[in-house]
Amino acid sequence: MCKETEDPGAGGVTYDSAESLLAAVAPGMDLCTSDFTGWAAVEGVQPGIGERAGFIIARKHADHRLVHVPPEAVIAIHDGHCVRIDRARATIDKQGWEAAPAASECR
Repeated sequence: MCKETEDPGAGGVTYDSAESLLAAVAPGMDLCTSDFTGWAAVEGVQPGIGERAGFIIARKHADHRLVHVPPEAVIAIHDGHCVRIDRARATIDKQGWEAAPAASECR
């Protein structure tokens, strides 16, 4: 007999546009890898301006560096707290999303 398991990705909310996705992301949410491993804490969003795309601003748990994650990398938002990114844990730190430190962080 085959045992059925629940799909951990079921129930995620998807959005029709980058703008609507960014509007649903809030500080305190967790950026998670595709396998739901916590990776960074959301600090806010930078909405797109003109042709410049918006992005999610978060701070990595491992080294506290800021990252700017594009909305097209997001799979879905789960339970209002997990922003699931389409990257596996083994590759998520190799995306080039790390942001330069703010002037106040360089002291």
